[in-house]
Amino acid sequence: MGSRNFKFGALWKRERFRTFMRWFFYSSALLLFYMFMAGGLFRGWQPVLIIPLAIAVAMRENELSASIFGAVCGLVIDIAGGKLFGFSGIWLLPGCLAAALLVSHLIKVNLLNFLWLNIAVCSLMAVSDYFFRYILWNVSNARLVLTGFIIPAHLSAVIISPLIYLGVKYISKKLSPFEFYRLSPSNDNEDEDY
Repeated sequence: MGSRNFKFGALWKRERFRTFMRWFFYSSALLLFYMFMAGGLFRGWQPVLIIPLAIAVAMRENELSASIFGAVCGLVIDIAGGKLFGFSGIWLLPGCLAAALLVSHLIKVNLLNFLWLNIAVCSLMAVSDYFFRYILWNVSNARLVLTGFIIPAHLSAVIISPLIYLGVKYISKKLSPFEFYRLSPSNDNEDEDY
């Protein structure tokens, strides 16, 4: 009885460590993409790589984790882009929740489904950004902002997104918790590899 509790305790600790490391790498990627956006690598516009990261993570995690990560990613986009705090989170949280729900109930996790979900969320965020920040306030030269900043930033995020998806897939596959299903307790003495 004691050895079985020890095995379960060691397995539980290993799964907690793997979950911690998985979220550590997701957060590190978020920090790296924030530095790209805030650092100004390109003249005038920056690719919004945080959106594909949020969607890729949402497709690999449960609904609650996807929603929280999407909201945090939205807040980071707002900080990096100098937007109203919470504006991008309003759009990215339901986008990530929708991605997680679609994956858990309707579609498979693959690159093609990721691409169309990413395109949909990037398009929604680009249109909302353009409308609420420029059209609604009747900003002069709003069309130049659309063609010179918003479209290139979101289009580059869509183009680079397969690399982000593959990175998140690798992290998720290597560090996802093991599934522990025991159908019958009769084989307690056998060592199992997890």
